[in-house]
Amino acid sequence: MIPPRTLQQVERTILILNLLWSRTPLSTAGLPARLLATGIAIVLLCTPRSRGLDNAVLRTWGLETSAEIDETLRVPGTQLYAETASLNSAQSGGLNGRAFVWPASTQFRVLNTLTQISPETYGARLRAFSDELRTSYWNNGYRSGAGGGDRFYDDNAHLVVALTEAYRLTLDPVYLTRAKETYAFVLQGEDTVAGGGIYFKQRDFASKDAISTLQGARGAAMLYLTTGQQSYLTDATRLLDWAEAKIQRSDGLYYQRWSIGTDQVSGVELINAAGIGISLNLELYRGTGASQYLAEAQRIASRSLTRYFDSSTGRINDEGYWAFELVDALGNLYLQDRNPLWLNKAHTALGWLHDNKMDVNGHYGLYWGRNGPQVGALDSWNLNEQAAVARAYLYTSTIPEPSVLGMFALGAILGNCSRHRRVKPPVTGSRSL
Repeated sequence: MIPPRTLQQVERTILILNLLWSRTPLSTAGLPARLLATGIAIVLLCTPRSRGLDNAVLRTWGLETSAEIDETLRVPGTQLYAETASLNSAQSGGLNGRAFVWPASTQFRVLNTLTQISPETYGARLRAFSDELRTSYWNNGYRSGAGGGDRFYDDNAHLVVALTEAYRLTLDPVYLTRAKETYAFVLQGEDTVAGGGIYFKQRDFASKDAISTLQGARGAAMLYLTTGQQSYLTDATRLLDWAEAKIQRSDGLYYQRWSIGTDQVSGVELINAAGIGISLNLELYRGTGASQYLAEAQRIASRSLTRYFDSSTGRINDEGYWAFELVDALGNLYLQDRNPLWLNKAHTALGWLHDNKMDVNGHYGLYWGRNGPQVGALDSWNLNEQAAVARAYLYTSTIPEPSVLGMFALGAILGNCSRHRRVKPPVTGSRSL
């Protein structure tokens, strides 16, 4: 028996071929185009995907995880969330009954993607969440907790990315204003000690931090692409230059920090630094057109596949609240260079995650691969882990599958072969982030 998925692929291919053939006349000139179309369609149909995940499946998983976040972690009567939930329905952790701002920044990006998928359903919720987050956490920079706590430069850099992404999706100027104000705080963490870079948090001068610097540079690059303001590009390239000179390894990955006291790198090469580095270089490539940024994104991605993915299962071994940045980045890279390797690797890892790490109640623990499959129910679960999973499923579901992009390319070929008129292929992909 032919599997239902294969039948669906065949039916879709036949429908598309019928549509495309109708644009090429059955004549000596039109016959080669029809034969070419058939050959390309067969290749596209027979090209395997590593996990065989449809975007609809990923989206279903993401919506389920997001709904569980709302059910168990959203603070009643508010748009904000708790740090931790438990089987006895209690919420705990964080500060003043609210999550720390780092998990909130990850949940911000979940709400961004939900708004991307259905702006009518989620747009108002996204704005209400952003408003309450601002009211509860902002004090000339977002504090680590609601109503108190230190101000961390990496937390605020995460929020620059989330706010700028929200503006790109909605064109609501409030998000852009907040992104600029938050970025101004992040840049306060840069000085000339150790040649540049951004500290981890206010009044802590022990080290320059990889995530603060790379995510700060990414926020600057996003703001440049969004506003065209040259100073943001200057900031982004300066911060990236420092990171490449001080904390980047020869293989493209990044050490955790530059220690001021010892004047040398320290820590390990975290997975989120790799993901952020890829996305940063892609933003600069989109903003400047300079090919070295795309090449660097591809170099970091290639090394990431051997460093962070298990070669036998395809799983990602690391903590989810860091790992989602690499999944986002691989999707972003695929949208830029159309190499299906990146998306296939992400699909395989997410399939393993869902099949092996989700507990019986739909919750996820700390690691996406390490320590083996989840057995039994988690007693408690955290916003940061759940939001990272939801974002990875949802964001990846917005990226056109390789076969869809291939059919659009096929339409372009036939449009040119027909000689009747030049027809541009449809614009593909999610709304630009």
